[in-house]
Amino acid sequence: MEKEVRMPSFDLTGKTAIVTGGTKGLGYGIAVTFARFGANVVITSRTPADCLRVQEEIRASGHRCLGIPADSSKKEDIDRVMEETLKTYGKLDILVNNAGISGKTAPILQQSEEDFEKVIDTNLKGVFLFARAAAEQMARQGTGGKILNMASIGALIGGKGVAPYGASKAGVVSLTKTMANEWARYGITVNAVCPGYVITELNQDVFADPKIREMMEKRNPLRRLGRVDEISGPVLALVSDCFGYMTGTTIVIDGGKTIGE
Repeated sequence: MEKEVRMPSFDLTGKTAIVTGGTKGLGYGIAVTFARFGANVVITSRTPADCLRVQEEIRASGHRCLGIPADSSKKEDIDRVMEETLKTYGKLDILVNNAGISGKTAPILQQSEEDFEKVIDTNLKGVFLFARAAAEQMARQGTGGKILNMASIGALIGGKGVAPYGASKAGVVSLTKTMANEWARYGITVNAVCPGYVITELNQDVFADPKIREMMEKRNPLRRLGRVDEISGPVLALVSDCFGYMTGTTIVIDGGKTIGE
């Protein structure tokens, strides 16, 4: 039994982290947070200009960042991201699977097969492919690693009009458990986060409507929407050393939305 109680540390100095979809919204907040806590950060986006913009922004603040244009649903793009990450930083310690799309908002009877496949390819297949590539590298290194999959409260509730999105995120929750079980032998932990309604530049125009914002806030026990830092902070904790004994768990950060009104 240890006589000294270790103090929690969120320091990521010397760690290399990939954040997919790291140029906007929650991904951007996570990438900036990781960089400020010392990590070598690699961000991906399908838009090259966004990758360059965030890369230079983080570097200008005195931190290390590499932006790589990539589509998370394409294996060849993922292989290139892994290759450039290792060429630049020499290893991989953390992966945050954040890239995702909301897809078409419509009842199931109005959703086409193509609508469904587009969302599944990015939100579920992309998580599968990127996590697999990361786990293979982490296993080769023999030093363990942390994989964090961004799900959603859409995985837990049957929201109308968002069947493909909800199904993809529910798949992420299930996949996280299997990954954690299979990769524990390599010292790799795999967890998921289900964020609730958070204000980002992607949805701020919608929430700028007072009626919509008031409606969403009333449906939440905390009676407000979340902030990006209220998600990026817990994500930082989950990939830090102080959460080394947690794996296969899904954490809900939603202001109480899923516990009822």
